Amino acid sequence: MRHFTLFRKNKRPEGTTTFGCLLFLIIAAVFLYFGFKFGSAYWNYFEVKYKIQETLNWAVAGTTKTEPEIMQKIMVNATEVGVSLKPRNIQIKQTADSLIISVFWEKELEFPYYTFPLKFDVTLAGEKRWHRGPLLVK
Repeated sequence: MRHFTLFRKNKRPEGTTTFGCLLFLIIAAVFLYFGFKFGSAYWNYFEVKYKIQETLNWAVAGTTKTEPEIMQKIMVNATEVGVSLKPRNIQIKQTADSLIISVFWEKELEFPYYTFPLKFDVTLAGEKRWHRGPLLVK
């Protein structure tokens, strides 16, 4: 009498992995590592961009601000999120009605055996409200 089983018996002991699964896990770990490095750099970029927008809103409202005051505020705000800026990284252009702030910086991502430079640039413009009174939101 023959004994039939519903399932095929494994020839390998239970608990072992295949080479393909191991390779997939290694590749997934490498992608996660690189994704985390680049993701944190771009997260930092958006934080700095938000701080520059905050500074621009401060600069165009209220009373007249000088370029050194605006530049100092940008450097302090960027330092709060971990980016150190020098005055040469900041350009401020003013017209009678508008203010344009351009900021650029470079961040180096450290990888084993390689350093990858990323260059960031933020340019924001705002309309001056120095002589028109406060901004009214309805």
